[in-house]
Amino acid sequence: MNISSIIIYTNNPQKVMQEVEKIKGCEIALSDEQKQVMIAVIEAENVNAEMEILKSISAIDGVIEANMHYSYAEEELESAKENISREVSKNLSDEVGIDEISYSGSVYNQMYKL
Repeated sequence: MNISSIIIYTNNPQKVMQEVEKIKGCEIALSDEQKQVMIAVIEAENVNAEMEILKSISAIDGVIEANMHYSYAEEELESAKENISREVSKNLSDEVGIDEISYSGSVYNQMYKL
């Protein structure tokens, strides 16, 4: 399941809001009629379905521009979990002496930045 947000710029907020609410898996989460902008949250099975919803919103009369702003894909999370290495870096183990590890940063500078 994918969840995304789409920022919609419009010249007819009321009409666009009504049309967006008709699209399955789509709802208006936030709207500012003065600025003529709204944020839609969509839920879809996959990226292709998300793109179809985005195209549908873009095609609504009164939509000036619709852009996907945030996207969460469950499949990506599962894939990332499967690909995470379970091994500990050699530098973090006791196998490597501290004198063998090169470090060129400065913790002091990072801690006391003005």
